[in-house]
Amino acid sequence: MQKQKTFPIGDKSFTAYELSAKEIKQITDTFETDSGVNILDMLFPEARVPGQAIWLSMKMTEEELLAYPPSEIELMIPEVETLNPTLAGLVKRLAEIGKAFLAKKSAEQSAS
Repeated sequence: MQKQKTFPIGDKSFTAYELSAKEIKQITDTFETDSGVNILDMLFPEARVPGQAIWLSMKMTEEELLAYPPSEIELMIPEVETLNPTLAGLVKRLAEIGKAFLAKKSAEQSAS
């Protein structure tokens, strides 16, 4: 059963949802085809999930989410992260793999 949480921001009520495996795959597929970075990733670099996960979890389009001020989006992020620990863990592991790969390549180039 998909987890969800309704929470207030000011006088508005929002609901965040756990992402399906298909939605997580949709997000990770963009890592291979895009830079994987959007304005939300730049505005909130400490987020444990990519920007695309925020609007998908909130059942919004990117445009709908971007209509909110950053101060409100910032309050949505922890709710999305809490409902999607599997994605947050995956992103962390992928970042660690990427860092190790870059360190190895840098060491190889320095040795040449």
